[in-house]
Amino acid sequence: METTSEITAKIEFINWTYPPYCELCNVTFTSETNSEKHFTGNGHKNRLNTWRKYQDSEQLKDNKNVLCEICYKEMNTQKILDTHRESPAHQKEEKNKIIIQRLKEEYRQMKQKLIV
Repeated sequence: METTSEITAKIEFINWTYPPYCELCNVTFTSETNSEKHFTGNGHKNRLNTWRKYQDSEQLKDNKNVLCEICYKEMNTQKILDTHRESPAHQKEEKNKIIIQRLKEEYRQMKQKLIV
């Protein structure tokens, strides 16, 4: 497993069917098989459904929950959300989100160089 300082864009990952990272779930992959399993799995689909729900203002009219926009988890109250944000799991997701954003930019630049 790569440490956070070792996670970098790799040219051999560019042509994968599924990307080598998931921006929604804040995870990276070192094999195309793992990437595919993630994107077709229930964990990703559940997070995607939660994300979609919060994109639809009509669906949110009667929603009383609050959303952690890093973890895409719904909480019943703001107080629970505040406690969640202090948790080690949330803080790990925050760090991973930064790594994913960096990777996304590295892959964008790499693809741009291949086009030029």
